[in-house]
Amino acid sequence: MTTIINPKNYRVILAECLTQTGDGDLYVFGYGSLMWRPGFRAKQVASARVHGYARRLSVKSTHYRGTAKTPGLVFGLDAGGSCNGVVLQAAAKDKPRIIKDLFRREMFANVYEPRFIAVRRQSDNASIRALTFVVRREGAHYVAPMSPAAAAKIIRRASGIGGKNADYIINTHHELTKRGIPCPSLEKLRRLVEKN
Repeated sequence: MTTIINPKNYRVILAECLTQTGDGDLYVFGYGSLMWRPGFRAKQVASARVHGYARRLSVKSTHYRGTAKTPGLVFGLDAGGSCNGVVLQAAAKDKPRIIKDLFRREMFANVYEPRFIAVRRQSDNASIRALTFVVRREGAHYVAPMSPAAAAKIIRRASGIGGKNADYIINTHHELTKRGIPCPSLEKLRRLVEKN
């Protein structure tokens, strides 16, 4: 079951998120940079799949992978389809710090909404309730679907404080490939991005 955290102010959302994690370990579902740069020490990282959401280039990045003048594109977990990624398990004692750090990183510019969703761990087929960040379609940074060629053109020229937008795409594809997770659409996008 998906738990939607109401879009109130930041502190209230953070408090709700901390309350909903319970007493046990924290699980986080990563589908983009959280897969290869989570920013926290995980006890375990396992391949996982979520249904009802898909990884899409649905976020205009004006900070981390682009600027206001030359925005980049990053992935958002958007409604519909399914998505392969990783579930990261963190110790219960580290939860408050990790969640606050994730909020500072992912809640920038009101792009995402934190949600607890059911993810399926591939190693043992266990269903796990994990925190993730779903794109807000009503947000100013939401981007409608576009062709891979149009996306690649934007990605090739964009760069922000987190580095080149192209590296973000390459690193995400590399992490999925390393885990033996095929993603033909991302592979095609990577080829287009790497073309000169």
